[in-house]
This record gives sequence, structure tokens and C-alpha cells, in this order.
Amino acid sequence: MIEPRKAGRPRNPDVDDAIFRATAELLGEAGYANLSIDGVAQRAGVTRQSIYRRWSSKLALVTALMAEVSESAPLPDTGTLRSDLMALYRLYTRNLATPGGPIVPSLVAEAMHNAELSTIVVAYVDRRRLDALGVFERAIARGEMRADADTGMLIDLISAFFWYRKLIRKAAIRRDGIDAFVDAIMHGIT
Repeated sequence: MIEPRKAGRPRNPDVDDAIFRATAELLGEAGYANLSIDGVAQRAGVTRQSIYRRWSSKLALVTALMAEVSESAPLPDTGTLRSDLMALYRLYTRNLATPGGPIVPSLVAEAMHNAELSTIVVAYVDRRRLDALGVFERAIARGEMRADADTGMLIDLISAFFWYRKLIRKAAIRRDGIDAFVDAIMHGIT
């Protein structure tokens, strides 16, 4: 059976990419409260209607962006815990250095006073946290770490390291710190 074709042209993925890139940059520069569909349209080089055809509101657009961010940065599975942790460190340093790197810090700060936005942040963090559990579950299965290790606490410790440096100290996450970071984590869990 042939399904009927939907009316209209198929969506152009380049337009979606331009809208997401513009949204990420503007969120990083000015935060959610100052994000506007008009600003996104202007930065992306599209019309407001192009955005509203895809997402019904600013909140829907940011929700889709966060899902895209999560999909575009899969957590590592290199075959060893040490290599996974090193790849995770590189992932954090790379993501925080991109134009959209301040997205999550900006959203976290604003979510403190915006319950609607808080749901996006919590959903994003919960999804990333669940993915990160897999890194440690694989390491336990391979016998690389103690089976009784509190994997939730490990995720919190690793995340806290990066977000404390980024949000509180406003310090650079240096790529040359990777060995010291991984050694500190490995020492406590092996």
C-alpha cells in the first residue's frame, strides 16, 4: 500500500541546522529571557514563519535544540574506562569551547526562576545522566572498577568538576589537564 504524500515541500535540514546554530549562539550570548524568534530568524537568515512551521514557541524551539545537543554529543564507548573518561573530558572541553557552549549554564541559571524552562533542563540532565551511567556499567562488567561503586555519585563528581569550573570559577577547562583528572577519578574507583 502506498502512503499518500503530505502536502508541501519537504523540510530542508540546512534550515533546521541554521536555526539551531542561531538559537545556540543567541542563548549563549544573551540567555533564554532575551532570546526571541525574531532574533533567531535574523541570525539564521530565515523567516519567522520558517521557525514557526517547525516549532510553535520559543520553549518548543529550545526543547528541540537541547534534544539535538544531546544527540550530537554521544557519550564515549572506547572499550576501556580510562579511555572513556579521557574521551568524556575531551567532549566537555570541546563543547564548552563552542559558540553554543554556554547554552546549558545559561539555561541552568534562568531555570532557577522559570519553572517551564526548568523542565527542559531537568529532562536534558536526566537523559545525559542516564547515558553516563552506561560508561560505568560497562566498566563494572569488564571488571575495571568495583561493582559496589556509587555510579550516580561518580557522575555527579565528574559533572561538578566541569560545571564548578565553568559557572563558579569561570576558569578554562584545559585540555592538558586530562591526565590529572582521569588519574584522580581512576584512583578512587579501581
